Amino acid sequence: MQIALITTGGTIAMGQETGEARASWRFRAEDFAHLLPLDAGDGLGAVDFSQLPSSHFNSTDAGRLATSVAEARARHDAVIITHGTDTLEETAFYLDMVLPPGKPVIVTGAMVTASQPGADGLANLRDAVLAAKSPATHEKGVLVVFNRDIISAVHAMKQDCERLNAFGSVQTGKMGAVNGSKVCFYYGQRDHVRLENKTSGRAALVKLHYDMEPEFLQCAFRQADIVVIECLGSGRVQSRLLPVIDRNLNKFIVLTTRVPRGHLYDDYSYAGSFHDLLERELIVSPFDSLKSCILAKLCFGNGKSYRETKEIFESFWL
Repeated sequence: MQIALITTGGTIAMGQETGEARASWRFRAEDFAHLLPLDAGDGLGAVDFSQLPSSHFNSTDAGRLATSVAEARARHDAVIITHGTDTLEETAFYLDMVLPPGKPVIVTGAMVTASQPGADGLANLRDAVLAAKSPATHEKGVLVVFNRDIISAVHAMKQDCERLNAFGSVQTGKMGAVNGSKVCFYYGQRDHVRLENKTSGRAALVKLHYDMEPEFLQCAFRQADIVVIECLGSGRVQSRLLPVIDRNLNKFIVLTTRVPRGHLYDDYSYAGSFHDLLERELIVSPFDSLKSCILAKLCFGNGKSYRETKEIFESFWL
């Protein structure tokens, strides 16, 4: 099997020598290549895409990475990407939105640098290789492999900023696991719409809180083409914010929830309730706010109308 290993930086590529106070870049793709559990006949192509902390990543970098992955896919049977964990879920989601299903694409990383006790990078890479080589992984879309768990990029979320089990999915649970040398899947992944690798527009993310002022929401609308609103509960906003929303119905307005679990729905009739907002034909997202921003920018970049964008978001509910 021919596997491409694309490194982008992140904790997995960092280490520190004795006496150094801080970790710095230590490992490139070729360094990892010698440590992977490849069988006789397997080949590995090492690609150094970048040496970036993932906190420096943005959609432009993700777009370039998607092009690199597409090129590697044409020459290899699977692609593994190492990535920092701060924005790993966003990059994985971006890739899944623009790459067709088929040959495995797996994203992994580490929570602990290689020179620290309990370093997890090599174990995650090993599991990523085993998942990539499993026939069951084919056509599953982009996957996150971390701490033995296999998670769909559509639902993957960083849930802990300290522990090794940093990634999971609060909505669907993990898709599968790597147990020893065995790769097992608990369920499949329904296919979804794919978009061209183009983003555009300025997206503002507004998290509603107890004392949210209408002026701040209006400022977001003034500066952005897309406004993603993290609603209270299962899809509610304070009534004092409704005039601001009504003045900006010409913008792309996406609703999601600030709550980790659950989706938008209620049976209430009061101003600012979910059904009150539905009457305004706003976009209701099945995703968290981070993924909602990415999908909205992809739709904007693909020239999708408001109605088409609304339909794309809603297609993930089916």
